[in-house]
Amino acid sequence: MKHLIPLVLIIIFSGCGRKENTNSSEKVNTADIKALVIKALNSDTAANNKLGNLFDYTLPPSKNKYNSIIADSLMAGKKVYFFVLLENQEPLYNRFAVYDSILTPLLIDKSLNGNIYFEKFVSGGKQFIRIDDIYQTKDTLLLNRLSLYSPDLYGFYLVFRTHTKFAKPGTEYFQDIIEVSDTLIKTKIGGTGRFTLVNKEDVFKYTSSEMKYLSPQNLFDEFIKKEIENFEYTTVKKQLTK
Repeated sequence: MKHLIPLVLIIIFSGCGRKENTNSSEKVNTADIKALVIKALNSDTAANNKLGNLFDYTLPPSKNKYNSIIADSLMAGKKVYFFVLLENQEPLYNRFAVYDSILTPLLIDKSLNGNIYFEKFVSGGKQFIRIDDIYQTKDTLLLNRLSLYSPDLYGFYLVFRTHTKFAKPGTEYFQDIIEVSDTLIKTKIGGTGRFTLVNKEDVFKYTSSEMKYLSPQNLFDEFIKKEIENFEYTTVKKQLTK
């Protein structure tokens, strides 16, 4: 698994469906895209426009350099997709974006947190990019979150997102992915301490109208939400409020 390097917490998501392509029809490669990203990071407006405004120049410039800037590609059927993944010590500046072969922006995700890891895989005849981000909240609570992105005939989408680990002092809880197919994702929940969800399974069914795998229960994320709300602590580190 390839990986990027450390960060903290943010809860902003900005996705995009297929946008009108204003670039030329000349095909690009990963080196071209990475070069454009570097130019855009150096305030080259023309380069940033070609990338679908990957960077928001209205934000104050980051005080930190990017830990890693990755450009890669994914082949699905006869189509090639290019993606970039950037990690900064300030999560506000993290980016994941996907483009087609003529640089049409298909997706821009600004919601990634903490330490970021990614891999490409195929399951059930479907191509996926998996991104795991690891972050901390309330100073001591550690969370691992999983996001799956996948193409279809019309674009590239965030099709699944859930937490896979939650740790608080003395106890860890896990949600393992045990099956991925075109129609469903099945998970199993466990942990180091006693709790009602041990060995429970959750099923996320693919909904074509929303282009996502969804569960009516979403057991693990609902459990984590309550745990965070009820966790008492004294603030030591600076907290992100937006």
